[in-house]
Amino acid sequence: MSLSSSPSSGTLSRRPSLRGPGAEASKRPPREWRTDFSMNGPGLLGSLLSRSRSKSFGANEIPHPKVTLNAYIRYNPSKPPLYYDLRRSANTLRFRALNHPLTAWDLTRFACEPPLPHMRLYHAQLPWYIDVETENPAGVTLYDLFYAIQNCMMTAIQFSDFYNIEMDSKLRDQIGAAWAERCISAEERARGVFRVDYLMGKFVMEGIQKGRDGLWEIKTRKPN
Repeated sequence: MSLSSSPSSGTLSRRPSLRGPGAEASKRPPREWRTDFSMNGPGLLGSLLSRSRSKSFGANEIPHPKVTLNAYIRYNPSKPPLYYDLRRSANTLRFRALNHPLTAWDLTRFACEPPLPHMRLYHAQLPWYIDVETENPAGVTLYDLFYAIQNCMMTAIQFSDFYNIEMDSKLRDQIGAAWAERCISAEERARGVFRVDYLMGKFVMEGIQKGRDGLWEIKTRKPN
């Protein structure tokens, strides 16, 4: 099974220098980064920077009615409902509740009840939101959800994502190490750093849980 997508290409077509030019490294993060994010944790500087970044989609501004996530994806730390290597294709996706190989039919189920017309996801280590939209008038399906996640993870980063005031040499080293571990061929290395590399080794998705303000948090871990 596969989720068709066309990952966007970024400006980092090869592994960037981990030192970076000082002028670029002192710039503010891109406006595409989520407003509440800081690589160095919460603080006055991160708060001030967040106010200048753009807000889009509106999912975190409009509270949702009470909804329940599909049991296939509802996070439970003691019994994670799914396994998905976010560095790879959806062929690695497995649901605990299924006793058969995943099929396209399994992904036609709604992501939550009652179904929502859109969902906004985030991960604590990723500076980007993942906005899930659907052409299904009834609401977001599991296919829509995992398509959006895969498309985000396989998107190449931009130069400004790697060199800005939130990024220091230690973080760039860790992301570079994740890039090197993920790439198993010269062709993959030539495609550059992807957003999934910002997970820095915590790339096994285990589920989703309710976040604040109508957002949904992706939960991951390092591989065993």
